[in-house]
Amino acid sequence: MDILKLNPVIRSVSLYEKINRKDECIAYDCRIIYMVSGDLSVAVGGEKLGHLSPGHILFIPAGVAYKLKGQYFRAVAIAFDPTADEPMPEERIPPVTPDKFDRALCHTTEDFPPFDKVIHLDDMESERDTFIRMSNTFTAREGNYRAELSARLKLILLKLSESAEKNALPARMVEALDEYIRDNITEEISNTEIGAIFGYHPFYVSRVLKETKGQTLRQYIISYRLKLAKRMLELTDKSVAEIAEECGFTDASYFTKTFRTTFGMTPKDYRAGFKEDFI
Repeated sequence: MDILKLNPVIRSVSLYEKINRKDECIAYDCRIIYMVSGDLSVAVGGEKLGHLSPGHILFIPAGVAYKLKGQYFRAVAIAFDPTADEPMPEERIPPVTPDKFDRALCHTTEDFPPFDKVIHLDDMESERDTFIRMSNTFTAREGNYRAELSARLKLILLKLSESAEKNALPARMVEALDEYIRDNITEEISNTEIGAIFGYHPFYVSRVLKETKGQTLRQYIISYRLKLAKRMLELTDKSVAEIAEECGFTDASYFTKTFRTTFGMTPKDYRAGFKEDFI
């Protein structure tokens, strides 16, 4: 079926700051989770998928088991049906444990690839305001808010589809690279070392990153460290020097200079100006 025929029906759009459910669960509707701040660990189908950080989007099709774990995070979660072909009540449907799941009641996306499988993208920071606005719109419930939310969600789904197709081939390599950087964040990571560990020539790794992320391998490592530094500035009281060291910058002054070049302000100014305007 043509993806353009996807006509999402919104069930709920909510801003979450904690997870009450600790066990694996399955939803009857599709779920999109957008990370605003903090960090979430994700397991899908009993296997660890990785971590969700700010700017990450996770799409989970209806009928797929998942488990989320994390503290000190904020995320917008959208629950929706792929089409309005079958009349469904406009209400929240809570996930259930796998032993209570009835697949006959599930509104699947099997006819709408790539939304027939889990999608995890980490370069969607530009969509932050859209998700916050959708949460506010659903809370206000004014006018034709469901039609407006459906239209916004369809645009997001089209972007997800394009990005998923573009990133399908190198996705596993990028995820493995993220995990390696995270586990060795305080160490000096060389191109040669990356090539040896992942079995690819470092030029190839750098080319894949340039094509998919717009950055060389070295730029990608620095960008990863800077994103981690931003989260620590938002969520901790640690000094700039401590954060620089924990994020793999051996020189605090170089860290400050790089941060300012990238984000247009010093780490101290970023922390002072950080406002949780999405509450």
